[in-house]
Amino acid sequence: MSTRETHCRILVLSVVFLLTVIIPQRILAQTSKGVELYDQWKFAEAEKVLRDALKADPSDTLANYYLGLSALMQDKHSEALDLFLKAKSSRDKADQRTRPAVPSEYQIQIAIARARLELKQYAEAWKNLESARIEDGKASDVYVYRGQYYVQQKKNSEAIKELEKAIKLDDKNAYAYYYLGLAYYQAGQAAKAVDALKMFLQLFPSAPEADSAKKLVDQLC
Repeated sequence: MSTRETHCRILVLSVVFLLTVIIPQRILAQTSKGVELYDQWKFAEAEKVLRDALKADPSDTLANYYLGLSALMQDKHSEALDLFLKAKSSRDKADQRTRPAVPSEYQIQIAIARARLELKQYAEAWKNLESARIEDGKASDVYVYRGQYYVQQKKNSEAIKELEKAIKLDDKNAYAYYYLGLAYYQAGQAAKAVDALKMFLQLFPSAPEADSAKKLVDQLC
């Protein structure tokens, strides 16, 4: 082999090596940007960035998870469910020693349950909530979404019990008060509904549900 051929081969190998390092870093940076946008409640922008990240790596667990959350917050419930199931599948296939901490099994089960509640897939949603409870039975959100499960089916006494438990675990969990307010409203307990909804608005005034909560408070006062 000539010296020139040797140099060409070394150059090619060097380029390949650099690409294997640089491209994953760029994908990771893009995913991180999408997560940052989601945390700023810029769901449409997050969606665009995360979709681009998934074009480069469709098995990116974090990108699938946060794209699912972005879709969920834009009422794209079926798509969100598909993305959460993809995130779970890729996480399950990952080596346990190198598996990322986020999303955890608990987070994925909660996310799947949320999408299924919106789709009124109640039996399946309950199974996911039970799986989440097994993963972390002291997490307030488990009982928040169990409360939502009962609120949507107008089982208000059951909902109130779950949501009161959520508040005992975390009295700053805004959505515990939101669903508690809805449960009290459906149960005909207007004063308690107003108190719970006012607490929700105090804790999370910029929530997507804030306008509807304010209207309900005005209606009941």
